[in-house]
Amino acid sequence: MIKRLVVISLLAYIFFMLEVMFNDVFGPWFKPELLLLLVVFWGLYSGIRYSIFAAFICGLLRDAYSILPFGTYVFVYVAAAYVTTLVRQNLYQPGSSFSRAVVAFFVLIGSLLIEVLFYLMHHELRWMEFLSGIVLPQVVITMVMVTFVFYRLRDVAVFFKI
Repeated sequence: MIKRLVVISLLAYIFFMLEVMFNDVFGPWFKPELLLLLVVFWGLYSGIRYSIFAAFICGLLRDAYSILPFGTYVFVYVAAAYVTTLVRQNLYQPGSSFSRAVVAFFVLIGSLLIEVLFYLMHHELRWMEFLSGIVLPQVVITMVMVTFVFYRLRDVAVFFKI
């Protein structure tokens, strides 16, 4: 159990650094939601307990470097963990790549909606620019990477026997 928590924490830190690197190198239009994919993976692979732990760690990392009120991303990622559990119980077919992509898509859309609501509390939003410049590329690149990331995370889980 301790080994699994350490691996989740290290993966969260690595994924956070990759997100920062992608954002710095390519800008906001090529920034896959790797932390969200980590939360979804642990929700599908190990269940809600480890998914909530991953969500809490990912949320703390994101909140530490965010201008939003502290706890915003913890809330977003924990909500994503619960949505993953709900979708897993109702739509998920084990072993299906399409099913994993559907789960990731629903969680991604839900998390983006929550982030938009938090953003709207403090800023005026130009919807077309926001959708075409940030949300659409972010959804597309995350959905392109979902299968690759899930397979690599499964390989890590098998390697560490967790």
